[in-house]
Amino acid sequence: MTESEGAGLQFFAACPLNVADLLAAELRAVGIEPGREHPAGVSFAGPLSHGYLACLHSRTASRVLLTLADVPATSPEALYEGVRAIDWLQHLAPEGTLAVDTVGESPSWLRHSQFAALKVKDAVVDRIREAAGTRPSVDTDRPDLRISVRFARERATIGIDLSGEPLHR
Repeated sequence: MTESEGAGLQFFAACPLNVADLLAAELRAVGIEPGREHPAGVSFAGPLSHGYLACLHSRTASRVLLTLADVPATSPEALYEGVRAIDWLQHLAPEGTLAVDTVGESPSWLRHSQFAALKVKDAVVDRIREAAGTRPSVDTDRPDLRISVRFARERATIGIDLSGEPLHR
């Protein structure tokens, strides 16, 4: 993806509760116009370079996420199909590794976050296996790609973690 193709990308910079105003000021200081401030983060839009600038220069953000899709989470099957529709080969090689993190207000059907992580992992590896004939592996310690699932009841925002490790590390 070229820089001009990614001009309208959506990002979310996560931070500790009640410091989003400080994070928004940091983003402005490096030329990024913050969007909405949330209790635990700031959303913003722009080219991929804005996501990396936030990773490099923020002292309050814990992670910077590139939003890929907003999918229905009304059932495990709906979540699976929404995640499977994403072109994962743009983000992860078939021989790569992945991990899935889940946060937020879970949908009514979800009793354990690991079940949601498993459904997302299944959708990603099934999509890649179908396209490439092989599948990525899971590595929860040092994955090539860390996938973020942020639930808002019956919706899930799917993103990738640009920072990999929490930024304080």
